[in-house]
Amino acid sequence: MNMRVFRTGAFFGALPALLVAAVLSVANPWFLDRPLLYIAVAALPLALVCGAALAYVMRRKLWEGLPAMRFAFLLMGLLYLAMASRPRPNADGVKVLVMGIDGATFDIVEPMIEGGDLPALKALGQRGTSSVLTSMEPMFSPLLWTTMATGKPPEDHGIHGFHVHATDCQVPRIWDIAADEGLGIGIYKWLVTWPPRPVDGFIVPAWLAPSPETWPVDLSFVKEIELANRLKRKSVAQVRSNYELVAIGMFRGLRFGTVWDATLWTVRERLTRPNEQDRQVALQLLRGRIDRDVFSWSLSQHQPELATFTYYATDGLAHIFWRAFRPDDFGDVDPQEVAKYGDAIPEAYRQADAILGELMGMLSDDARVVVVSDHGFQALQIGSDKTFFAPLTERLQARMTEEVGEVDVSKLGVKLNVGLADDALDIDEVQVWIEALVDESGEPFFRVEPVPGSSRALGLTLVDEYVTAERIAAGTVGDEPLKQYVKLTEAFTGEHREDGVFYAAGPEIPKNRRLTDAHLLDVSPTVQAMLDIQPASDLPGRVLILDDDRRAGSRDRLVDSLDYGELGRRDDGEVNEDLLEQLGYIEGED
Repeated sequence: MNMRVFRTGAFFGALPALLVAAVLSVANPWFLDRPLLYIAVAALPLALVCGAALAYVMRRKLWEGLPAMRFAFLLMGLLYLAMASRPRPNADGVKVLVMGIDGATFDIVEPMIEGGDLPALKALGQRGTSSVLTSMEPMFSPLLWTTMATGKPPEDHGIHGFHVHATDCQVPRIWDIAADEGLGIGIYKWLVTWPPRPVDGFIVPAWLAPSPETWPVDLSFVKEIELANRLKRKSVAQVRSNYELVAIGMFRGLRFGTVWDATLWTVRERLTRPNEQDRQVALQLLRGRIDRDVFSWSLSQHQPELATFTYYATDGLAHIFWRAFRPDDFGDVDPQEVAKYGDAIPEAYRQADAILGELMGMLSDDARVVVVSDHGFQALQIGSDKTFFAPLTERLQARMTEEVGEVDVSKLGVKLNVGLADDALDIDEVQVWIEALVDESGEPFFRVEPVPGSSRALGLTLVDEYVTAERIAAGTVGDEPLKQYVKLTEAFTGEHREDGVFYAAGPEIPKNRRLTDAHLLDVSPTVQAMLDIQPASDLPGRVLILDDDRRAGSRDRLVDSLDYGELGRRDDGEVNEDLLEQLGYIEGED
């Protein structure tokens, strides 16, 4: 083989890969996050193939005298190195960053901080103020995140179930108020933000979104990727191929390391067919990386004064893997299960902390940072006999809709929440209907509990929680088979508890301080005060950490002026039932 010809071919083959990396890095400074990997899997293979091919074809020494080609390769190599090593953009325009870590609980956070696993949260606690953030019933995410965003209870903001849109929110949220004050906003996957509306900044809706619209529209690729991985109706979610979506994404924040690991997972999934537990761990963590990539890029592009980023893997994995994480809470747990999945939840916390650290590194010294969770987590609370059962939602919702009226039934561990979706329904009549459902012994099947702060919802638990296979096979509920209302399961072993987390740091925020009485209702007025906006006097919460607690008049009328365009007038946006079931919020008969 003529080595000069081979080298010339290798130079020629590597040029496109280096050129692509350089061009992408102009639009996306984060793209070359793993430059050596890029050389190994992109530039080097092309160089070897082209070099060998040229050396074989050009037997004569026709290509030896091409110093220009080598000079071009040298220039591209220098450009590649310059792009790989240049500093990434900051987000100096951000005044307040709110990071939500869904389901984060101090029971996990504090031991991990002591072990050195969460350096960003440790630094945030030392630099500022922290507190347990008390949640509220019913503890399901759309209601709780909307309560934090509005500073008002569900009775006022109107979000009681999962089948809701942003247009159903009856009072303004933090970002609505900030935008009205002339501030730029960047909202990334806060719940109940579909449909998005035109703003100075960006809005990427969270996992309840029924379709991939974002503002601006060039970010919709990230929702198409997410929806395509979980929808049964892929025609709704994805109109572009995965290759096209990834290509678009690499210009808008996706990093080469993320794309490479996603490719490896796709290959593994097709070749080995991993089980659902492995798939959940891989996809939850991969989604966290994709969200980090796109949010960082959007933050640098738009420089909003108020930015929010919500991370969900901590909640999704805790529902499934709490038993492997805390086997002592359950007794006899297979050691192989602990060995394989015991680190899934801590890994999600480490990823959330790494994202927080990176985002804080983008901000100026004048920015304020807030970290919140909508609730905490604990082992599934079941009867002393330790029978693992799941109440089913599908038949109950269908029967109630047919016989009573439109309701929204969701599952929280072994509890059910029934939200009244029809304003004409009377809650007392609904309760009478539920209490009339008796089991095979003639006793009421459900125990009905009021939901504090909401006159449009009821909590349900089983009167008799001793559920066995024999009882399911022979029992009835309201003259229908018991198996339509409850099943045995060990799929979900963690559930929500009311103790979430709150951190805040930045100018004028006390350092290394611990509060004792923070509540979800305090989040909105506190963030508004951080933005130098006077919270409304009709907000029941308080400003937690700043001395200035001046109040303004009610802003509730602001919601009437929000323009969602054509999306706000659509009535075909249905929440995706398959994801709600995957996360354990609804459950149908197998």
